[in-house]
Amino acid sequence: MVSLHFSARRALAFVLLCIAVAAGALLITGCTFPWQHSSTIVSSNLGAKPTAQQVISAMQKSYRTVTAFHVVMKVTNLGTAESGSIQIRSADGDVLMPDKVKAQANVLFSGQLVAINLVSIGKTQYITDPITGQWRVITGVLNASTLTNPDTGIIGLASKLTNLTGPTDDSVNGTPCWRVSGMLDAHYLSFLTGGNSPAGTLLSTSVCAGKADTLPYQVTVVGQAAKSDTAQTTRTFTISNFNETVTITAPQLQ
Repeated sequence: MVSLHFSARRALAFVLLCIAVAAGALLITGCTFPWQHSSTIVSSNLGAKPTAQQVISAMQKSYRTVTAFHVVMKVTNLGTAESGSIQIRSADGDVLMPDKVKAQANVLFSGQLVAINLVSIGKTQYITDPITGQWRVITGVLNASTLTNPDTGIIGLASKLTNLTGPTDDSVNGTPCWRVSGMLDAHYLSFLTGGNSPAGTLLSTSVCAGKADTLPYQVTVVGQAAKSDTAQTTRTFTISNFNETVTITAPQLQ
């Protein structure tokens, strides 16, 4: 039971971090707290041929209106994990700014695919026991607001993207968007992934911003961000349901 509890803590931390990566990836454009602004989505006026910087600047402005969103994460081309480690295969969840997350995830632990549910509210996290299905309370694993904080969170990666290219025409689930790409040194993500990627490893990162509203509809990161990754490991975050009503409450404990 002790080892299971430890595994549950690690699973929760990893899944919440990856859901929060989506929130942070949406913030790589360097905007301030989105919940401090109006909830009215800004229309795009980029024209037919914007530059990469124009797309990013417009996305900054639009993202300030976001108070909630849905995110689906899929991971492909993972390497071989060390014994006892956890690999996230997929996750599906809601983020409510500034510090609430609820999600379902499939994680691979010691060769077994395990489905878990989790909720994070402030500094308190809840996770379902993969064996009994009952909820457990875990504190101190992660406060999601620390990852969306413009001074201490993933937003600090904004200034680290290099070699911006695009935009190119693309679409996400039928939504036309502009795709802008850049490179990010993997060590900037070490506080999320545990690091251990080779020095100088660059991650190919792209964001697809809606042509009509310049909101970020997809974020893709390719490369060895974690020890068990390969150069082809791809994490794709598909975002939808911006500013829809989301209710996240603590689950009932048994």
